[in-house]
Amino acid sequence: MTTRSVATYERQLRAAQREADIGRVSALERALVSVHRESFRNAERKVLPPPEPVDSEPIRSDLEAEAGIPDLIRQLGSDAATPVAPEPEPVDRYELMRDFRKRRRQGIPFWRIRDQIQAAGEADREAEEAADAIALERQVAQKAEQRRLDVLWSELQQARAAVAGDLPDRVAAEQERRQVAWAAKQQEHDEAWAKLQANVPEATLAALNHAFEDNEAPAAAIRCDGSRTVLLMRFPPPETIVPERKSARTPTGKKTLKKRTKTEINTLYVEALGSNVLATVKETLAVAPGTETVQLLVVRRESDRKNTGELALVYVGDFDRATYEGASPQEPGRAILLAPEAVFNLKGKTEQVVPLDLEERPDLAALLEEIDTGLKSSA
Repeated sequence: MTTRSVATYERQLRAAQREADIGRVSALERALVSVHRESFRNAERKVLPPPEPVDSEPIRSDLEAEAGIPDLIRQLGSDAATPVAPEPEPVDRYELMRDFRKRRRQGIPFWRIRDQIQAAGEADREAEEAADAIALERQVAQKAEQRRLDVLWSELQQARAAVAGDLPDRVAAEQERRQVAWAAKQQEHDEAWAKLQANVPEATLAALNHAFEDNEAPAAAIRCDGSRTVLLMRFPPPETIVPERKSARTPTGKKTLKKRTKTEINTLYVEALGSNVLATVKETLAVAPGTETVQLLVVRRESDRKNTGELALVYVGDFDRATYEGASPQEPGRAILLAPEAVFNLKGKTEQVVPLDLEERPDLAALLEEIDTGLKSSA
């Protein structure tokens, strides 16, 4: 890369970085003043789906286990058909005769033919008697096995009949249990919904504080009185959120960044404050159907040398449902200035947002002290 190309690359890189900075500043500025354009889903009565139909097979399995059916089938070897004991194994009469003849002829010399023949005859008679005895024994055993199988089969049929009789009742009982549980759960949701509609503090405050958990500007619902709900929103001072510079154009038309004036900083701060206030109000009216009026108090920790760290109240305003439920004005700062009972202190030509003077509002002063104590204790 030549010296000229390096210089060109560096210029292009700086330009790209500058353009990226301009883009980020513009995006941040848009984000600051567009929070209130978000839509919030209105709370609705929760209706649970009906209980699932009962699957009878698991219940049948339990009943069969209780009745001992798996063990009966294991003893029977199968439940496909009426069991039949196997036929007795035939007696091997030839093998018996050979064994008996061998024993009978033992000790008789082979030349004593007559004695050999007589011994064979006696052995054959004994073998026949033994064969008949074995055959009878096997028949007796086969009959005993058949009786055992018949008893097991009868017990299996009785157990199955009992399961078949109990199954409908068990299924009906499980369906009723599910229906009762569903009804109880639905009643809980209905009672919670009724409390939200009535703006009951315990339900409304819990629902709102859960909804506020992901808000850009931390907010909390602190009080309900009738259909009125009081909110607290914490907002940072301008130097921590408003970019010092803004996108602009040079005389030749190039994009650049230009330092904001104090008036411009304060104007953008008011718009950002208004956007967050309106977003919090809209979310409240969506989440809390029993709230008709929202009173919102905005506090911040001061960062100027004189009051660094002090908690100050910078805005108070009332917002009714009819006017602000879906409000997304082009100028959110102006919208909160025009809100009923709005208390906002803009100082000097630059219209700097300064803390409210609470000397004539002891109620707000006491509330601010209570909030400050709570924030310090939870820190």
